[in-house]
Amino acid sequence: MTEVAGYVAANSLGLGHAARAVAVAKELTRRHPDLYLFFLAGSPALDLAVANGFDAMPLPPTPEWFHERGRIHSMGRWYREYARYLRFAGRFLRRETDWGHYRFLVSDGEMASVREANRHEIPTVAFVHSIGQSFAQNLSTRLIERFGRWWMRSLLSKPNVRVLALEAGIDLPNAKFVGPIVRPFSRNRESLRDDLVFLKKTVLVAPGGTAVGGFLIEEAIRAWRELMPGDAQMIVVSGPKLKPPADSNVFNKGFVPNLQDYVSAADLVITLAGKGTMMEALAAGTPVIAIPPRGHPEAERNLRAYGLRYRYEDAFRLRELIPEMLSVVRPPPIDFGPRKAVDEIETFLRAQGLPL
Repeated sequence: MTEVAGYVAANSLGLGHAARAVAVAKELTRRHPDLYLFFLAGSPALDLAVANGFDAMPLPPTPEWFHERGRIHSMGRWYREYARYLRFAGRFLRRETDWGHYRFLVSDGEMASVREANRHEIPTVAFVHSIGQSFAQNLSTRLIERFGRWWMRSLLSKPNVRVLALEAGIDLPNAKFVGPIVRPFSRNRESLRDDLVFLKKTVLVAPGGTAVGGFLIEEAIRAWRELMPGDAQMIVVSGPKLKPPADSNVFNKGFVPNLQDYVSAADLVITLAGKGTMMEALAAGTPVIAIPPRGHPEAERNLRAYGLRYRYEDAFRLRELIPEMLSVVRPPPIDFGPRKAVDEIETFLRAQGLPL
């Protein structure tokens, strides 16, 4: 069979988009060994794709949120930075992409690539959690967000696009709800605990791939110093944007490419309420403390969808929450694997005439 090649583009604001894209790409190549997938992503998403064995080309990085102690602010300024990013990424893609060879696009939150694929009428699968953003706290940013929703809707409504919705309520005729997606765990929990040498109860602090969660690491370590339980350990995975804390009371791992395995092996996960580590904890059945950044509506929707009641203020009462959550019965795992999404991708690409 002739090799079919496609692009996979991942938004590089954090690692949640990239982790999901890697899960989907691995399942696609498992089903279709002759399929060649090439990643387009900025750092740190690029690093995760390469660490998982994919070839990749660097895009300009998506701008980081402006934040202070877990509070997101200055969204008008961020939208200006994002518009600048779209211009730079668009010029790069027009110069570097080869749509004659790469015959389709799978994009997770990376809209510059969707726009470029639309220009060439390339079959495109777009993973989205919402149409536009809802961060605005004043009239000017509300107007920017209104324009952003119109722009995003116009890109996603093209005949060559199939939208796979990570949240319910995406009101596009070409959208299909698939729900959250996480990377499969490499082995069962007992084997992972042996491999990682988790001999005690283990609290994993992994606030994600952005710098927003730095305050959460600080608060978790502060609480741990006061608790210091002899039968437990704390491991911090600070990710690519944060400096690992210099504290002898915890074990620092920095960035790990297989975070989902650490999540499965842990007894408690402390993270932000995004679609990355929090969803991996729910998938593994690992108790989780998931803190929404102040002013982050997606994180608040994530918590409501799964019956979790954490608030931003809970980051400052971890001394009480950690012992409480270490004592709960481990909840049942939830299947957030990529199978359903990949079924939809296969169906769409075959309908577009691609020989999968």
